[in-house]
Amino acid sequence: MIQMDSHYLNNTQHVYPILASMLEQHIGGATVVDCEGMLRAISETSSEPPPIFGSLRAFLNPTQQNGKMIFAALQDDQVPVAKRIIHAVAGNLTEANHGVLFTVPIDDAELTDTHEARR
Repeated sequence: MIQMDSHYLNNTQHVYPILASMLEQHIGGATVVDCEGMLRAISETSSEPPPIFGSLRAFLNPTQQNGKMIFAALQDDQVPVAKRIIHAVAGNLTEANHGVLFTVPIDDAELTDTHEARR
C-alpha cells in the first residue's frame, strides 16, 4: 500500500537536509510547498477577525517566516525510514514548534513509473 507522508516544518532550514537524506535512502518524488497557519492567515488578511483571534495576535510572531510542508507518496516500508530521517534532522516533534508529521493511506493513485502502486 502507498501512504502520503506529510510533514510540516516550522524551521525551514531542515528542508534540504531532510530531502537530501531521503534521496540517500532512495526515497524520491517529494513535493515541498510554502504554508502558513490559520491564526497568521486570519491575522494578516482580516481587519476585524473574530474576537478570540484578536486576543491571540499577541502570541503571533510577525517576523517569523512561513513554514514548509513536505509531501511524499511512500511505500509502507519507506515510512519508518522517512520518519527516522525527519526525527534525526528536526528533532522530537512532540516539543513545541518542531512541526507535525502524519501519514494517510492512499487507496487509489496514478503515479509516475518511479512508484510501483500496490493495492
